[in-house]
Amino acid sequence: MKKSPNHRLSDHVLFALGRSSQHAQRLVRQHMTDGGVRTQHYHVLASLSDDGEAAQATVADRIGFDRSDLVTLLDELEELKFLARRVDPADRRRKIVAITPAGERQLDAMDELIRAAEAELLEPLTAAERKTLLALLRRVSGD
Repeated sequence: MKKSPNHRLSDHVLFALGRSSQHAQRLVRQHMTDGGVRTQHYHVLASLSDDGEAAQATVADRIGFDRSDLVTLLDELEELKFLARRVDPADRRRKIVAITPAGERQLDAMDELIRAAEAELLEPLTAAERKTLLALLRRVSGD
C-alpha cells in the first residue's frame, strides 16, 4: 500500500482505518481469487454455518445482499454441493437453505485463505502489536 503523506487527512485515524480496510479487502479478494473461490460464496456459507439454516430472504438480509442476486449465488453453491435447499413446510413458497458437510469443508478452506491474507496484512507488526491493534479496534467498534 502506497503512503499518502501529503493527503490532508493523512494524520487522521479515519483516513488510516479506511486505507487499511481497503488494503485488507484487496488482500482477501486476492487470496480468494488465487484459491479459486469467490468472497460472495464465503459470506453465504459463513452465515449458514454461524447462524444456522434459514429462508433465502433471511440469508440475503443477514449478509446484506440483494435477494434476487442471492439466488444466483445459491444456485452456484447448490451445484457445487456446498448447500442444500428445501421447501419450507410452513410456507411452501419459501425455500430453506442449509450448509452441507462439503460446504463446511469449503468454508474451513476459505477461512485459511482469510487467515493468510490477515497474516500478510499484519506482517509488519509484532505479535504484541497485533493483539493491541485487535483490542483497540474492538473497543472502537463496540465489540
